[in-house]
Amino acid sequence: MKKTSKKRISSRQQGCLLKLIFVLVLGAVVWIVFSPGTGLFSLMGHRTELERLQEKTVELEKENNDLQKEINQLQNDPDYLEKVARKEYGLLKKNERVFDFSKSTAPRKSEKD
Repeated sequence: MKKTSKKRISSRQQGCLLKLIFVLVLGAVVWIVFSPGTGLFSLMGHRTELERLQEKTVELEKENNDLQKEINQLQNDPDYLEKVARKEYGLLKKNERVFDFSKSTAPRKSEKD
């Protein structure tokens, strides 16, 4: 039988091996942190974007609910419909007149006076 002898690595080789392992681990950590699309910085950016979109969704849902309430009022509440028609479109009932008391320029004197 042949005996195989186990060779030990020298301290110089061991130092080079430790340096290589350190560089590889450092490279892996740098890749995890900075990799495009999947790194930690990218993940933090996606999280802030998600939070912003969730806030926007809440705002839009509230606005949608308000608009739905207004639609229901316009369809089912004649008093509200009349109020909107008068305010937004300046509509009047039959035989109604509008008196405008807002400030205006003084009337001009005619040239014949």
